[in-house]
Amino acid sequence: MMSQEQSQQLNTSQQVQPLPMQSQSAAILANKAAEPGVQLGLYLTPEKVAHRVLELKRDYPDVLRGLDFRFKQRDQKGVTLYGLRAGPFATYTQATAFCEIVKKVGQTCVTAHFVGQML
Repeated sequence: MMSQEQSQQLNTSQQVQPLPMQSQSAAILANKAAEPGVQLGLYLTPEKVAHRVLELKRDYPDVLRGLDFRFKQRDQKGVTLYGLRAGPFATYTQATAFCEIVKKVGQTCVTAHFVGQML
């Protein structure tokens, strides 16, 4: 059996040490990057993404109220595409529910991290 002193030493040595300030900032940024969002389509240029955002805001102002928009560049089979992202949502469950609503009006939608360049 362990004495109380040995048990206290064991518990003390297992405590998590606080992160240095730079690491805390990196952790916060990593969490920020992982915010729930949705992807509303892929486009060939950032200009086409921006144009689609204007169309969506015009056609569905109530549904999109309070959402921010970003685009994320990616290469797919040698072609550069720009994904239109919307968010952030509080949870991925909310993002999924949003997708179900906009799919009913014919909009492509999948849940995705809310990352990319701001529009």
